[in-house]
Amino acid sequence: MALPWVKLIIYGLLFAAIGGTIALILYIRALSISQNSKVPKWRRKNSPTHLLVVLGSGGHTAEMFSMLRRMKLDPSTYTYRTYVVSSGDDFSATRAVEFETEWLKQHSRLSFSANDSNSAESYAIVTVPRARRVHQSYLTAPLSTLQCFYACFLVLRGRHPEQKSPLLRTNSPYPDVILTNGPATAVCMILAAKSLRLLHYLGSLFNIKNHQDRDSSRSSQAKRSEDAPAPVHFRLRTIYVESWARVTTFSLSGKLLLPFADRFLVQWPDLAGKQAWRGMRKTEYAGTLVD
Repeated sequence: MALPWVKLIIYGLLFAAIGGTIALILYIRALSISQNSKVPKWRRKNSPTHLLVVLGSGGHTAEMFSMLRRMKLDPSTYTYRTYVVSSGDDFSATRAVEFETEWLKQHSRLSFSANDSNSAESYAIVTVPRARRVHQSYLTAPLSTLQCFYACFLVLRGRHPEQKSPLLRTNSPYPDVILTNGPATAVCMILAAKSLRLLHYLGSLFNIKNHQDRDSSRSSQAKRSEDAPAPVHFRLRTIYVESWARVTTFSLSGKLLLPFADRFLVQWPDLAGKQAWRGMRKTEYAGTLVD
């Protein structure tokens, strides 16, 4: 006859296995829906857009600003920008300020003068802990990675202490687009975005009945308010750009994010059409994106 504590352990492991299996099924289901669905057309033309850019260090930062210059971002469209840098990375923070100052001077005719006090309110630089410091022990790396992940979670929800309210608000508290090219902080940011979307997906499952009950009343109201502002939608669309230096193989960050990024852009033909596993979204060849 088994001892009582042995039974408790067995039952505990059984419930944990069942709960883990259910969570895994829901996660895979949410991931599959996200990866195989088209990006929803939730944004009205010329409506304010919040762009969040994750800056790596050194070459990653240089490549990112090279891409942003080539994209010729329009500040009248991307009305608010958030730059996320790792702790101790003063280089990336300085480059962000220089880029904004130069950019606003070049596009002052589109929005506002670079000397206007409002120009500084159109962007923010937010610092998060490093996921892993150089030469850091692998034993302590998981703890620092969790700290980085939590900070990214706060940034996406607009709760980070260094964040300020956007000058031109969208109708969602979350960034519209997350753009990154690695390294470790990018992994934490995209996984945090996926986690928020998973929570939103799970919440929507439990609220389906309530939504169905409100459909009839909303349909009648919609006819009377066709010109009303669009409802709040869950955004957080993620774009990962593999480094130009990766010609035939993915970086470690790329390998980790291949099944999670909404769009995975590569700059060399040999990396085009790759996917994490069968049925997942494929990488897209975008050509050279840097100067």
